[in-house]
Amino acid sequence: MEKIRKNRVKKYRESIPLSISELARKAELTPQTIAKMEKGIATRKNSELKVAKALQKKHEEVFPQ
Repeated sequence: MEKIRKNRVKKYRESIPLSISELARKAELTPQTIAKMEKGIATRKNSELKVAKALQKKHEEVFPQ
């Protein structure tokens, strides 16, 4: 079973507002990766860093421990 990882990707994405596809383009990732993050499915740290940068937030803000 995959570990659920709480994050604020959807909250920040919707506040901008950006679609999943738009955020994926800005972060140079696939929309599927963004959707996984929003569901809390574990993704690579590098992908998380790209999303935080695209959202103009610190990694710790978007992906709290």
